[in-house]
Amino acid sequence: MIFVLSDKFDKHADVVCEKLEGNKSPFFRLNLDTESLNNTHINFDGSYWSIFQNNRELNSRKIVSVWVRRPFVEVSLEEENINDPSFRIWRGEWNKTLLGLYNSLKSLRWLNPLANAYRAENKYLQTDVAIKSGFILPDLITSNRKKDLIGFVKKHKNVVMKPMNQEFYKDSSDGLFKGLYVNIITEEHLNSFSEHGENPIVLQAYTDKLYEVRYTVVGNDHHACRIESQNSEQTKIDWRRYDIPNTPHYPFDPPKSIKEKVNLLMKEFGLHYGALDFIVSPSGDWYFLEINTMGQWLWIEDLTGLTISDSIVNFLVKHEEKK
Repeated sequence: MIFVLSDKFDKHADVVCEKLEGNKSPFFRLNLDTESLNNTHINFDGSYWSIFQNNRELNSRKIVSVWVRRPFVEVSLEEENINDPSFRIWRGEWNKTLLGLYNSLKSLRWLNPLANAYRAENKYLQTDVAIKSGFILPDLITSNRKKDLIGFVKKHKNVVMKPMNQEFYKDSSDGLFKGLYVNIITEEHLNSFSEHGENPIVLQAYTDKLYEVRYTVVGNDHHACRIESQNSEQTKIDWRRYDIPNTPHYPFDPPKSIKEKVNLLMKEFGLHYGALDFIVSPSGDWYFLEINTMGQWLWIEDLTGLTISDSIVNFLVKHEEKK
C-alpha cells in the first residue's frame, strides 16, 4: 500500500493519485486539512495504526512506501490566526499523533524521509553542502549589525535581500494575504535599519541572469526546466512573482557536470526528491540558490511536458512491488 500525505486541495496529489488508480496500484490518501481531519478517525493499540477517512480504512501494517506532500495539519491563512485554545489544542494533538504514526513507519521507503527533508530545509546547511558538492553560490551575509550590512552593499553595489523564512502576511491596506520575495536593497534602504532590536537579514550579491532553472529530481530521474525570467520586468529579480505568459518555460538537458553535482547534494542530504533553483549567468556559470524538499512541480509539468508525475508514480510503485 502506498501512503499519500497531503490535503484535499492539493492538485499535485490529485494528478499522482489518478495515475496510481489507473495503474491499479493500491494507495491510501490521508488529507490533513482541518475539514478532512474533522471527519477522520485514527486508532493505535500499541502495535499498529488504523485510519478511517473518506469511507476507507487503512491498516498501517499494509503500508510499504510513503509520499509526503503535506506532513502535518494544514490550516488556511485565516485559520493560522485563530487564537481559540480548543482549536490550538486540537491542532497540536493531531500533529503529535501524526509524529507517532510517522515514527512507526520510519523503516519504510519515504519520498522524502521526513527527518532528512526537514534537515535539508535549513538554508545555511544547504550553503555548506552545495559548496562541498562543487556548486558556486552568490556571496552573502547574514547580520543584524547595520554597519556590516551597509559595508556589504558598498562592496557589491547590486544586492538583494533574501528572506530565509517564507511567511505570508495580511496587508492592512487591502486585506489580501501577500508573500515576501527577493528584492533589490540599497544603502538608502538600510538607513532606516535600527542599530538595536532588528532580526538578522540575509543580503546576497546580485547575479546577472541569462535565465533561471527549476531542476526537479525524483530518484534517478532529472527534470530541468529553463525559465526565461529576464523577459519580464515583473520576474527579473524573483521569478516567483509569476508572469507565466511572458516568461517561457522550456525543458532541456543540463550539463553532465551539473547532474553529477546534484546527485552528490541529494546523496549528502539523503533525499529522493528535490526541487532546486539555479541562476545561469551570461557567461554560462550555474549558481546554486536553494533546494526545496517538498517543492511544487505541477506548473512545470503543465508548461513543458516534463513527466515529473510519472517519475513519482514509478518511484512509489517500484517500492510497492518490492513488498
